[in-house]
Amino acid sequence: MNFVFIDQDKTIKSEQDLQPLKKYGEVIIYDHPPRTDQEILARAEQADVIFFALTRFSREVFQKLPRLRVMQFLGTGVWNLVDVELAESLGKRVLNVEGYGNNAVAEYTIALAFSLARNIPRKDQEMRKGIWDLGTGGMEIKDSVFGVVGTGNIGSLVAQKAALLGARVLAYDLTRSQELQNKYGIEYVSLEELVQEADFITLHVKYNAATDKIINKNVIKKMKEGIYFINTARSALVDNEALYQSLKNQRIRGAALDVFEIEPLKSFEIAKLDNIITTPHTGFYTANATRNLLAMSIQSVLKELKSLDLIS
Repeated sequence: MNFVFIDQDKTIKSEQDLQPLKKYGEVIIYDHPPRTDQEILARAEQADVIFFALTRFSREVFQKLPRLRVMQFLGTGVWNLVDVELAESLGKRVLNVEGYGNNAVAEYTIALAFSLARNIPRKDQEMRKGIWDLGTGGMEIKDSVFGVVGTGNIGSLVAQKAALLGARVLAYDLTRSQELQNKYGIEYVSLEELVQEADFITLHVKYNAATDKIINKNVIKKMKEGIYFINTARSALVDNEALYQSLKNQRIRGAALDVFEIEPLKSFEIAKLDNIITTPHTGFYTANATRNLLAMSIQSVLKELKSLDLIS
């Protein structure tokens, strides 16, 4: 049996990590994404299982990979890269994992909030250029209104951390957590009320048809002027053109984005704005989270292969 890591090796820290797979076959690793469908096919044509993080798969590619049985996404948001329904109709099981980096992403979100509120990246850049300028000051998270859209595994941790920093935390979610309300004083409100009152808005909902562009042009218009906006969840949750225009005209004071419509980015135009922080989908990327991600992904694959009676 052939296991192919088709587009990156950053989750693999040692050969020992791969031993559970090597019991059942050969492990082949590529350290960069394939650039064309032909390159995907060259890497995957003998694969029984593919591990992937960055590669998009077309119908044409699927049809030319009759041997492929299982595709394991190294992360959660597999739907950004694969038409799961199509893949499974062609006999390829598509898997993902959740929960491997909840705290990593939550901490990163809070770090981005600090960076925006105190304009840390720009101050660092100015000092490197020999410029000593205090600027216009910043905002403290303590006593601010911190809006959290989605209080699932990651959003609940962000809400807790913001509350412990002394913020008034507003949350929007269809399911309300009694623990967040009773233990941390989180206030659940409508999305409209949240965007009208919050100084910070951060997204943590899963992407689906109902949440597609949940932050649309009309929602952005209702935001309090001068807010800070953070997205470490999914790019498709946002009307990114409307966000871009609101950043350009300074209606949104600053934004931090760790997720994009196409990854890796093809155009870095949005990263050139003075009031934005952009990072390459690295919120989850800590030693603990990547260790968890690989281990959970391997176990996910082995469990699936056993259910298909391909291994025992």
